[in-house]
Amino acid sequence: MNAAGATGRLLVGLAVVALVGGCASGTSPTQVPATLAPASLPPNAVAAPTPTVTASQAPAPTPSVVTTGDLAYEAADTKPAPALLDVYAPAKPGRWPVVVMFHGFQGSKSDQVAYARRVAELGFVVFAPTWNSSMPTIRGDNQAPIAQAACAVAFARTHAAEYGGDPSTMIVFGHSAGAHPASLIAFARPEPTKGCPGGATLGPVNALVTWEGNWLLSATEPSVMDWDGLLAAEPGIMNAVTPWAYLPRHKELRVVVLVSDHPGSFFERAAGDPWAADSWLAVRDPSGDLRRQLEANGAFADGKLDFVDVQQLLFSVLRAQGNPVSLDVMPDSAHDHLGAAGWPVFLAAFPKAAQRH
Repeated sequence: MNAAGATGRLLVGLAVVALVGGCASGTSPTQVPATLAPASLPPNAVAAPTPTVTASQAPAPTPSVVTTGDLAYEAADTKPAPALLDVYAPAKPGRWPVVVMFHGFQGSKSDQVAYARRVAELGFVVFAPTWNSSMPTIRGDNQAPIAQAACAVAFARTHAAEYGGDPSTMIVFGHSAGAHPASLIAFARPEPTKGCPGGATLGPVNALVTWEGNWLLSATEPSVMDWDGLLAAEPGIMNAVTPWAYLPRHKELRVVVLVSDHPGSFFERAAGDPWAADSWLAVRDPSGDLRRQLEANGAFADGKLDFVDVQQLLFSVLRAQGNPVSLDVMPDSAHDHLGAAGWPVFLAAFPKAAQRH
């Protein structure tokens, strides 16, 4: 998929943006541990003393993360070039939680290298797939990109143990456009592509981590993405690429919503009369449920909507229905990059999602 703001507000980027951070309880994000202890080790295990060696005797440093590249996760006969993924795994043996990372709009798995490696260093086996992030290709009856993403998750579950992963803890992560397949996998549980080597079903998903998905499909540049026209012609697209219709299915799902705090207004859009029958919001929300929640959050007070409002909307809906959810702000960061102060919040999301603090 491809998705792809101002005083007192936080910005987003090609898909959504930041807002008030912290856990649902108002607590600050968990401090990131240097690493997670593998589940197979006893809790009070003590490392053996390291012998003293001279420089000439010292062995070459051992990498903390081992990378395996270009694994085909879809059936080879489904396209001329099968979809590929990379695996980042801790070099230390263990039964590590599994994360599947979906890149953003017009991106590739190379966009996730820094994120995947740093998360793997914490003690996770990370699968970083390439997927078809071209959201305009998705129509009500064309779920190929979502099914492809589901195949990547099924593949990760099937092969996790080969890399020291524990498939009983499965976390999906998505950035920008990648937040859409991640959220649909978590809440809608779509079927993988036909003939997926990982199997025909997804299996359980334990947690979702999202970084600024455009949940209202509110692009301001029709020349780039005419969502108004597309949705007016085929309202079913809304359910095809956003999680709203599926949220009640999994009220137990743990969710961490990540937003960045870079100010700006690029993704703002005038709200107009949100209750007018022909408003752009009405096209997206015929029942009025989302508009009532936006109004309750004060999103219409300044006459415009931005991705801060959209992230708050997702957080509020999930909290109201009882999901364990947090909204965490990444300081000194924007939609397309993490600043130095943002990295700890980003990394803390994964131990929180795995409930391994």
